[in-house]
Amino acid sequence: MSVDPLLLKQFDLFKPLPAEVIRQLSQYAQLVEVPRRKVVMEKNQLAHSLGLLLDGRLQGVDITLDGREAGLYFVEPNDFFGELAVVDQLPTHEMVISLVPSRFITVPAKIILQLVNEVPQVAALINARLAKRLREALTQRTLLTMPSPLQRVCAQLIRLTIKTPAGEQLIVLAPTHQEIAIMINVTRETVTRVFQKLQTHGVIVRNGNNLEIKDINYLSHVASGEQTE
Repeated sequence: MSVDPLLLKQFDLFKPLPAEVIRQLSQYAQLVEVPRRKVVMEKNQLAHSLGLLLDGRLQGVDITLDGREAGLYFVEPNDFFGELAVVDQLPTHEMVISLVPSRFITVPAKIILQLVNEVPQVAALINARLAKRLREALTQRTLLTMPSPLQRVCAQLIRLTIKTPAGEQLIVLAPTHQEIAIMINVTRETVTRVFQKLQTHGVIVRNGNNLEIKDINYLSHVASGEQTE
């Protein structure tokens, strides 16, 4: 079943394309709906398509030697995933799972490669995403060297925080304690204790699915080791 071209036009990756090309592309695209905790991209598989998230949230995950999940990155709406395996045509090095019920579009890898080769703007966006993933991985590696769980949680919260036009510091659709735990290699119980501490100090306030950051400076001072309580 083809995808409505209007859905494809939502993604920055396809905005440089003429309407006719998007219409043709839509004939090969597929819309996929998945429940929570569904594996949407397997590890060690050749990429058959690029995924583009419409709504929901996904997470890139690897499995450590002792069998634990290690969170690598989040995929938010209007972002895409699986680009590395599409570009280098080698097996994927992680799996991607849905954290909540999600919808995404798949476009065959061979079509994406053709666009990369023929449309400089598409190639530039893919390259920028690859560079961003690399920088995220390097930042996450640095975060994992922090000696205390309190530092790691605060640093991870800073990474997830956005500033709204009104000046508010928010984490939109805040990850669960378990999702944060696998990103920073601690237990869920540890994250819960840190959250309780931060809430007691009035640093964070939960507002529905969002997390309001009331004192970003406190998080920064803790993450840097300048403050230990």
